[in-house]
Amino acid sequence: MSTEPEVTHAGARFGFPAHGPGSLAGFGRRILALVLDWLPAAALAYFLTQNPSLSALVIFAAVTVISHSLFGRTLGYAVTGMRLAKIDGLRPDPGRVLVRTLLLCLVIPAVVSDSDGRGLHDKVVSTAVLSTR
Repeated sequence: MSTEPEVTHAGARFGFPAHGPGSLAGFGRRILALVLDWLPAAALAYFLTQNPSLSALVIFAAVTVISHSLFGRTLGYAVTGMRLAKIDGLRPDPGRVLVRTLLLCLVIPAVVSDSDGRGLHDKVVSTAVLSTR
């Protein structure tokens, strides 16, 4: 007989609800938020730098770390109704956000996910992307 709680929905083992505020955000909203965060970084890099490919990544990473550290969300997350949280529901510290963002910029950790839909970049630093609506 197992002592593990029965998993009924994504995030159940962490105590997150199945739907609504505080539930794990879906993949589609996370991708849309990524695009909404990437486009301004790419535009700034294109118009202001000599190497827009690398500059866009650096701008994206910097804005992501600063936004998540200060507000728990980026502009893309705010528009799509999401926030970044530790598994306990609290805002992650800047060090955790930095590691998560660096892994996100590598792409592969972000597309490798678990049964809850959390990417490897979230698993490594014990974070989750939660819905705010």
